[in-house]
Amino acid sequence: MSDETEAPHLETLDLDPGLAGATGQTLTATGDTFEPGLLNDLMARRAEPEADRIPLVSTAPQEPGEVVSGVHGDCFVPVATLPARSKRSRTPAVFLEADEGGRWSLLVWIDLVRPDTAPAEARPVPLSDLTAVLTTTDEQATVAFTSVTDLPVPGPGVVRRLALAAEVDAAATADVLQYDMNAAIVVNGTASYRVWENETLSGEILPELSPEEEAGLEVSGSSMLLGPGGGGIAAYLPTSDKPNRPIYYHWNFKSGAGADQGLDPDNVWMDSPAGLWQMSPMPNQYFVLPSEYRLAFDPERGTPAMSVLLVRPNAAPDAAAGPDQAWKVRVRFKMVPWLDPESMERLRAAIADVEGTAYPQLVLGGYASATFDESSWLQDLGGRTLGTEAGNTTIDARGFELVQDCSMEYYTLLARLLAPATGAATGVEGRVVMMLRKSPDDETAKVQRDVPVRIRLDRPDDGFLTTEQITAPFPDAATWPAGWTPPFYAKVRSPSTVRADVSGVVAALLVNDPLTGVPVDRARVAATPAAFSLGGPDAAPVQPAAEAAPAGAPGFRPPANPPVGNGEVLLRLTQAEAEPIDPRTVSSLALDYTGVTVKIDPAVMLERVHELGTSTGLMSRVNVSSYQLKHPETLPPELADVFGIDVEIRRGSAEAVTVSLTRDAPEATSDIPFGFSDLVADLHPDQPKFEYRRRNVATKGTGSFSPWESVVGRNLLVTPVA
Repeated sequence: MSDETEAPHLETLDLDPGLAGATGQTLTATGDTFEPGLLNDLMARRAEPEADRIPLVSTAPQEPGEVVSGVHGDCFVPVATLPARSKRSRTPAVFLEADEGGRWSLLVWIDLVRPDTAPAEARPVPLSDLTAVLTTTDEQATVAFTSVTDLPVPGPGVVRRLALAAEVDAAATADVLQYDMNAAIVVNGTASYRVWENETLSGEILPELSPEEEAGLEVSGSSMLLGPGGGGIAAYLPTSDKPNRPIYYHWNFKSGAGADQGLDPDNVWMDSPAGLWQMSPMPNQYFVLPSEYRLAFDPERGTPAMSVLLVRPNAAPDAAAGPDQAWKVRVRFKMVPWLDPESMERLRAAIADVEGTAYPQLVLGGYASATFDESSWLQDLGGRTLGTEAGNTTIDARGFELVQDCSMEYYTLLARLLAPATGAATGVEGRVVMMLRKSPDDETAKVQRDVPVRIRLDRPDDGFLTTEQITAPFPDAATWPAGWTPPFYAKVRSPSTVRADVSGVVAALLVNDPLTGVPVDRARVAATPAAFSLGGPDAAPVQPAAEAAPAGAPGFRPPANPPVGNGEVLLRLTQAEAEPIDPRTVSSLALDYTGVTVKIDPAVMLERVHELGTSTGLMSRVNVSSYQLKHPETLPPELADVFGIDVEIRRGSAEAVTVSLTRDAPEATSDIPFGFSDLVADLHPDQPKFEYRRRNVATKGTGSFSPWESVVGRNLLVTPVA
């Protein structure tokens, strides 16, 4: 960005394109404790036609949806259907996604459901040997799904949920789904049953079979297409049908087409007791609004993301700086959205209840427009918003830079608000105005929602805290006491020297669909310690007390806490569910921190910002002299051997400059930079303020430095240290 005064005032951050936005939480992979195949194995075992689940029927079923009479009650053959992505969504559960290597896959969920004609007590006929194919008019575009696995069922009425996957040519598959009216997903499976007629041709009713006799009957199997009516499931998904558009969001974006072509305009903002939300085109992803905007924190500089620059609006670019120059201050604030973790948890629970999803992912987005409204907080004070009309500027709500040109008088007032000499800092406030579509009708007026902008040096965004999951091997599952599951561990630290207090942890264990990454199950966890303080990199590590043996298993020894280093806090995460999930199926942890208080002194931070600001180019020349060295006959007897004085001069936290005086050279000069803080403090280059100290240089050795002293002026007269 140019430093000329005509530079644009507000500019959006250079963010990654797409839907990436603030989530306010940390997601970490669970590492070696995750057994990728275990979830599939568990689901497959539940779906396998076990001997005691294979029904005894009077006639062999012939097609999906058929209800047949059985010896122990009615049975039915499930029907394969293409579900929506969630309860409220109308977008089919079809995903065209690319991995990090650029390989595209077609991912589909298929539900095997209970037919409407089946009595409530009827049982499903077990299905095995499941295969699936996307059939097309052009046989060369046919896709055989190479993976057919089971997922947890989403609710009543669904017997099984299948996850289909195949690597595809994305362009060809997108064309098939959008334009081939004959496209269908054909699911084939084998229905397992035993046939036994308990009535003979003569009408005689045979006695019931014993369990041993039932188990001895031969198991029969009928291979059949499981789609409605014994056919395929329609897979013609044109974008003219608005709910289909999110299927092609990633493909449109990565192929160069407009991302808007993948948005369903009928998806609008919804009200809930916990707040507003909107469905996004990505699976299991929902748009939310930020709680407020805060200053970002820059870990490398160790300060909130504020910077200052002196500009000379009326001077030629190559003109030398002068002491009487009318300086302007260009101040930059990098603002980022902050999502209150407790509010987001309430909103996540509300969405999960409506959508029927395990763990909705919340991101910032979905707004029609976002503008920064200065609300007159810099008017009439010498501040100027570059490139702003009528006090509003369009911004990227995912993060933006607020840049102001200020008179020195205005900046002095701004500095007092950010870091007052006495009392608490009030900071500066503004607002972001977001316009939201709450109706699919373009003629309906959009709804305005205001999000506070709070610029405070002592309350920056707390997202700089880093979390890392620690992989601690689980004990052998055969040794786990009843009701006990091994804990997970994570370590937290601050990447800078800034300290922070954390009053709470919000965390969950997630079981994700291995294909789409969508959570299919979750478990609440309790963190130990629940509250903690983070020190600098040299602070002693913080660990919870060793886990106690569970009740009823005094001889069992829970695993020891893994070690952590200086400046780190170890969190032990244990399940808080009445029915815990198998921890070996957990593929990621979601963590966030509540009540974070960053230990920052606003005055110290502002001084640091000033020190890091661009130099003014001004110098102050200080004349240093010693009358006694120039006239050594005036030295007292105890200092008669002093033949020199070393003088150190410093400004702020800058490195000191040394000036050496001798009897032969009792006078010297030193140029010290005249900095940003000096201008803000209304000092002048001809009257600089600095600190100095001195020490004697004598024939018997060099003495110790005197204490630092403060002085204002260009002439420094020093005497030997008595």
